[in-house]
Amino acid sequence: MSRRNRDPSKAPCRPCVHFSDSGVAWVQSQTSARTLRRVFLPLGTDRLSSRHRRRIVVVPVLLALNVAAYAAGFWGARSGLWSLEQFYDRLALDWRAFEWWNLITYQFLHDPNSMWHLLGNMFFLWTFGLAAEARLGRLRFLAAYLLGGAIAGAAQILVSHGAVIGASGSVSTVAGLFIALFPGANIYGLSLIGLGVVAIPASFFIMLYVAIDLVDALLEITSVRRSSVGNFAHLAGMAFGIALGLVLLYAKQLPRTETDLLHALSQWQRRRAFRAAMRDGNVWSAPSASASPPSRVATGAASTQSETERGYRAEIATLHSQREFSRAADRYRRLLADRVDAVLSAEVQIDLATQLVSDGDPATGAHALTLFIVKFPNDRRSEEVKLLLATVLARTLGDATRARGVLADIRESLLPNDRQRYYHSLMDEVG
Repeated sequence: MSRRNRDPSKAPCRPCVHFSDSGVAWVQSQTSARTLRRVFLPLGTDRLSSRHRRRIVVVPVLLALNVAAYAAGFWGARSGLWSLEQFYDRLALDWRAFEWWNLITYQFLHDPNSMWHLLGNMFFLWTFGLAAEARLGRLRFLAAYLLGGAIAGAAQILVSHGAVIGASGSVSTVAGLFIALFPGANIYGLSLIGLGVVAIPASFFIMLYVAIDLVDALLEITSVRRSSVGNFAHLAGMAFGIALGLVLLYAKQLPRTETDLLHALSQWQRRRAFRAAMRDGNVWSAPSASASPPSRVATGAASTQSETERGYRAEIATLHSQREFSRAADRYRRLLADRVDAVLSAEVQIDLATQLVSDGDPATGAHALTLFIVKFPNDRRSEEVKLLLATVLARTLGDATRARGVLADIRESLLPNDRQRYYHSLMDEVG
């Protein structure tokens, strides 16, 4: 099949450029992504130890192959073996002159008119590829890279009916894998506006690029603006990378960790269930040996305190100040029988909740702890109170399911170091 004429020297300086139907690449003067890259240049992540770094092989090889392909085009042109046009015409992925092997070869071509196309992709590959290869292993990483690039290129030419070059579809796949495996990671990079080396959340950085591509793709689809950027390749590669990572985790082809996206999604679902349960008052259902609170928290109870409630509150405050915690807890139990959502001051609420558990009434104690979490969500002790509630639910009331929901709502980073160790042991205990 003969190929139409193209002019690769007019290719733009953005990863995964593509050519118009006329065979001439149309170039934007500047894209938002290019502007972003001029502000921040990624260099690495916090998800790779020196031990893992020694096992990395594929990423350096891919870097070398991309550089070699870039140099080969110029070397062959200068040696008279081929022209740049012939070189790119043979290896680029083209809608009108499709060859199956071009799904692979196009990934190693970059804009001959500017090295920034090559350098930008290689910086991104280095940043996200090292940790992804260490997690997936060499063969799986290489297969994901090449397959993702092939899918990304196919998506681009299906939409644009043009031609495409560049590794950014493959690199987007790697970035998607990174998000699936390390959604909470930070990336370190060089700020080009005078701030030196800074760290930013990797998910924010990658999703910002996705948002730019989505806007550009929408403008292109609606014919508002013709783009020289392979937006559809970026989006397809990113989607494939995230989906592949989740499938590997779900199928247990990769060991699950507390840092992967599947775990984060599970935590999010548990948090929703826990918060809904707190709103409904159904955080636990185990009966108490003593007077148990009603099974629903009366969140809509009248705010006006009755004479009986004011009397109980005054008596509880007095007994608490006298350190008569057991008697104060008994009065609080009676107050709950009168008003099930009654909450005292933060300090008193914690003391009475723990006293109720000590006095053999863990259900009412858990109820009191839940009311504290609902009433004082921003209290500095709220994460430790959640940990205490999870302990009561799991070890005293035997409700591992609800304990998992409470644990999922805990922001681990806010716990002291010794509590973090206990948090992990309790997580292991409840599964």
